[in-house]
Amino acid sequence: MAMTMADAGGPYRVPKRHGGTRAFALAAVMHGVLFAFLWVGIRWNNDPVGVDAEIWDMTTQMAAPQAPQPEPQPEPEPEPPARTPEPPPPPEVVKPVQPDPEIALQKKKEKEKKEAEERKLVEARKKLEEEKKRLADLEKQDKLKKQEDDKAKKLAELKEKEKLAKARAAEMQRIMGSAAAGSTGTAARSTAPNLDKGYVSKLRTKIMGRIDYPGAKQDIEARFMVSQLPSGEVMSVKKTKSSGVAAYDTAVENAIYKASPLPKRDDGTVARELELVFNLKDVP
Repeated sequence: MAMTMADAGGPYRVPKRHGGTRAFALAAVMHGVLFAFLWVGIRWNNDPVGVDAEIWDMTTQMAAPQAPQPEPQPEPEPEPPARTPEPPPPPEVVKPVQPDPEIALQKKKEKEKKEAEERKLVEARKKLEEEKKRLADLEKQDKLKKQEDDKAKKLAELKEKEKLAKARAAEMQRIMGSAAAGSTGTAARSTAPNLDKGYVSKLRTKIMGRIDYPGAKQDIEARFMVSQLPSGEVMSVKKTKSSGVAAYDTAVENAIYKASPLPKRDDGTVARELELVFNLKDVP
């Protein structure tokens, strides 16, 4: 069945068997070749060795060619001498920078100017302190002077009052003496109905010009009985009606004393006693 598949062209094919003649012939050929190689090798080793000899005639000398002179070898270049290290350069000397004369002069001027300004500022401050001190001293002196003036003024007023009091006392004694002798003199007692308006106006004008009252204007009035000497010197002042404002009353009373001596009539006489009225709204 296997043979049938091979014959039918199956995937396997069985080679054909050959006979032993071919194999025997191939083995005989190989042995012949080996024998030939052995024979040739043995024969080659048994050949005599030839010696070649060369005879030289000492009488005949042939100029043998000179051996070629070797080419001169270039002399090796001498090695350069070892370089000695150069000494380091000396350190560079840095010269100080010379300042520009103009710049130095300008800086000097600026410095001097600044110093001068500082001196001026110090002097100005010193003068300011001195001025403050001087003003303080002046203010202190003014206060002391004012106090002294006030003291002197009060003393003078006191002396004036004492003088007026003495004058009043003397006048009263004289009047009393005149009355006892039946004489009234030129200073006879005057009453309000006998006073002329011009005379009263002169009295009020002089007195009101000396009233020192800082208060506001009001419709108030004060009445005072004034006694005076024939010379017009005020002897006494008596308040007969208050204005209701004590400060104004005091100011009017002081003004009457300041106005002494009071004006006289056209004929040179005075009213020994008279009542005067002072309204605050009429005070200039």
